[in-house]
Amino acid sequence: MNIDILYKPSYSVAKINLDSGESIKAEAGAMMSMSSHLGIETHKAQKGGFMKSLKAAFLGGESFWMNTFSAAQPGELLLAPTLPGDIEKLDLNGTIYVQSSSFLASSPSIEMDTKFQGMKGFFSGESLFFLKLSGAGALLIASYGGIEALYVDGEFIVDTGHIVAFQEGLDYKITKFGGWKSFFFGGEGLVAKFSGKGRLWIQTRNVPTLGAWFRSELPPKKR
Repeated sequence: MNIDILYKPSYSVAKINLDSGESIKAEAGAMMSMSSHLGIETHKAQKGGFMKSLKAAFLGGESFWMNTFSAAQPGELLLAPTLPGDIEKLDLNGTIYVQSSSFLASSPSIEMDTKFQGMKGFFSGESLFFLKLSGAGALLIASYGGIEALYVDGEFIVDTGHIVAFQEGLDYKITKFGGWKSFFFGGEGLVAKFSGKGRLWIQTRNVPTLGAWFRSELPPKKR
């Protein structure tokens, strides 16, 4: 399998060349184009039933459908994320946690499960659900805006809307940024305080902030 990232760092697209017998799994809706002879199988990602039901109840049932693309003979596949931004190819050998909206594709050898963040995720208002990805193989993560890779040794603070992924070995807790006056009136929300050692990927743009801007520009509802 050969993977090239085109048009970096904005509006990136992953170009994947599969050899005979190779396959790759990707989020539903990511396929931009593909060779006509590639096979495709749609399936649900592996998740715990209780957490799946809880997420559906609170977050509107976000889809975890996946597509697996397989090549009986060499073929080409183009994948594009939903949001405009960058794509990073990682050679995974271990465990990483990826924000659910940042997963694009991975080798079939990588196992996937969800890491439920409890009420701290709901309280942050930014749907903190991470995919737990374990194994060895290629992993593609996507961002809204550019991706910055950092190495944390100790403590580091990130706005929850800017988290893309982090390695096992890092833990975090949610806390407010500044005082409560800042929280309600200053335009700043809650942040994740990471601790430990490991690599952390963040994005330069924030989806909840974009949504808030759009809402502010909408005309008031007529009564």
